[in-house]
Amino acid sequence: MTPQTLILLTLLSLNSIWAEDEVINKGEGEENPDDEEKQFEKPNSLKDTPRRIWYLKNVSATEDFINEASICVIGFIKDLESGDAMTFNDLVDIVRNLPFAITSDSAIWEKYNISQNTISLFKKFDEGRVDFPFNDGELDHDQIIPFLRQNEMRLVIEYNHLDASQIFRSGIPIHLLLLVSKRSAQYRPLLKQLKTVAPEFRGKVIFILVDTDVKGNSRVSSYFKVKEVEYPSLCLFHVATEAVAVMKASNISSDSLREFCTNFMEGKDTSTIKPPRPPSEEL
Repeated sequence: MTPQTLILLTLLSLNSIWAEDEVINKGEGEENPDDEEKQFEKPNSLKDTPRRIWYLKNVSATEDFINEASICVIGFIKDLESGDAMTFNDLVDIVRNLPFAITSDSAIWEKYNISQNTISLFKKFDEGRVDFPFNDGELDHDQIIPFLRQNEMRLVIEYNHLDASQIFRSGIPIHLLLLVSKRSAQYRPLLKQLKTVAPEFRGKVIFILVDTDVKGNSRVSSYFKVKEVEYPSLCLFHVATEAVAVMKASNISSDSLREFCTNFMEGKDTSTIKPPRPPSEEL
């Protein structure tokens, strides 16, 4: 990875250092008065904090669990003593920013139209719910972790210091950035176009909104050599190959946006790819 790639990654993740360790500790128990005596001891790392998987026994408890979080994970697993259940149990300490629950209750399965072992991600945005069905004995970390990482993200992410961590832990190398002022008349129509096309590229391209009114975001524009008079613009970037494509976004349609992404993924339209910056060039 060359210096210019590191610069972009740093720009997008600079303020997200602490977001990686966010932990939702729902119902970890009441505070112990004895803990007051230990206030001067070195605190445990958040990564060492015990996490809980909630066992859901009925539909009411399941509804409460789903409603209490903007996003959560439920493992619908018939045999709670199986290897699949153990694999699911391990996830709680790997994907630490999401609350987890598990159930084998038939009434709950019927309520949510589950017919086989399934990991479901419930969220109060975009699709609302996405499922990862699997056969007995086939739940694998290498498949379920990318599924959760990719689907926990909004279809269009507004860049900020919290969401930057999601971008880079997703493992998706192609990023589409829309550089636009949220105060401009073009903002809402462009956002609608992105939301229309983004589902087709879920897991392949991350759609990112960069508000050009935010002072710190000007460095992202500078990286892509996009001037203020050229807003709004679309910038595609491949983390691994460092390929870059920039396109004026003023009159973009769903079809042209779809074509822009597809051609970039296939390595076409190389005339739009800018040569890499010299390592000595600073933003």
